Amino acid sequence: MSAERLKEIAGATVKHALGQKVNQAQAVAFLVDGALTRFANSQIHQNVAQKIGGVIIKVVLDKKISTVRANTLEDEGLEEAVQKAVKIAKASSPSKDFKSLPEPEAWEPVKNAFDKKTAECTPKFRAEKAKEAIETAHAKSPKVSAVAGFVSTNYASYAVANSLGVSAWAELTMAYMKTTVISRISNSEGFGTAEQYSRHISEIKPSALAEDAAEKSVRSLNPVKVDPGEYEVVLSPLAVAALLTYFGYVGFSATAYQDGQSFVKYFANQQVFDGKLNVVDDARNPKTLYAVPVDGEGVPKKPLNLITKGVVSEKSICYNSFTAGKENKKSTGHAIPPLGDYYGEMPMPFNMIMKPGDATLEEAVADTKHGIFVTTFHYVNPVEPTKLILTGLTRDGTFLIENGEITKPIVNMRFTDSMLSAFKEVPLIGKELQMVETATVPAVKLKKLRFVGVSAY
Repeated sequence: MSAERLKEIAGATVKHALGQKVNQAQAVAFLVDGALTRFANSQIHQNVAQKIGGVIIKVVLDKKISTVRANTLEDEGLEEAVQKAVKIAKASSPSKDFKSLPEPEAWEPVKNAFDKKTAECTPKFRAEKAKEAIETAHAKSPKVSAVAGFVSTNYASYAVANSLGVSAWAELTMAYMKTTVISRISNSEGFGTAEQYSRHISEIKPSALAEDAAEKSVRSLNPVKVDPGEYEVVLSPLAVAALLTYFGYVGFSATAYQDGQSFVKYFANQQVFDGKLNVVDDARNPKTLYAVPVDGEGVPKKPLNLITKGVVSEKSICYNSFTAGKENKKSTGHAIPPLGDYYGEMPMPFNMIMKPGDATLEEAVADTKHGIFVTTFHYVNPVEPTKLILTGLTRDGTFLIENGEITKPIVNMRFTDSMLSAFKEVPLIGKELQMVETATVPAVKLKKLRFVGVSAY
């Protein structure tokens, strides 16, 4: 289904709502068409595809607001959904904070956001990518015992219309591949992982991913335990992206800021990070994955500086129309669009780009006397958002650095630390950027990160 057709559906849905005598109405018609080829134990075991479409309807009736998601694109079903939304609004309490849905603004499509080859990718093509990764990993070493991962291709399109005249759309493709390699020798297992994200499936390089993951996996055999404490740390782009994503979630969202949970509220206009740290949210930059011209409310996407020379401010906060209305401001264009499973009311940055430095990963390691190299994290969770304290567990390639060289694999470790402290001193920033879903980042060396425990494996 074309974006033009979604635009017609969104507009017709708004007309249905206005026919119910509502004050304002908004409709977001969307279609997400995704497919996934998954492999484990060095063989493909699953190929799945799903197509999800529908319309998210918002109606405003005397400041009473309701939002209904209809999993249909048929006119009859949408009329019923509109009636349901109006019924819910009538039974709701007025929102004293609501000001208005956004007014229309000029916008332009993003070039090269859509790739026909990715949108029409076949299971056979993805299977060849998986085969290439599996064969490359096994050729790396006889110690490689199993290769797992997935190849995913996705097409997404949405159109936004509202009763104030907004009419905008977005169309894009996304491709992801993850490869995890397991090595075995005697009673020891080693793990390594590598990921790649792109708008174009042709840019995904299975051999390079498998080489990287296999090398880390074999080097991870027979890990040793090191004591918890503060260490210099070299973070791969995967690890940096995991942390930066939580900066956005708990720090730069207007919801967290207005609820008093954002560190920006308490450290605005202060030098909270190293002066070399610069992060912008920019959906139109070709280095970002989710390349969309408008947000989930049809507001044009524009660059927003989140961190400038280590400083955050009130201007770092991401707003949608509702949170902006609370402060008599305009939306910054950060209403989440329906691009996947998550679609919420919380505005967030999802096109973060960190300014690169001038170091190589090898130079970051060579600059480290006694530290830890982290490939990625099993998970990251917030502990105290107002101080940006996060916790997480390393995974799939954690190594000890001694006198500028990676010397030993180590058992995975848990960190718990304030990122205000961890990113206060950033000796080196990598010069190569890697796209990792909602963040595009380089490798980063931190002067110190606090590790509080050792995993059982």
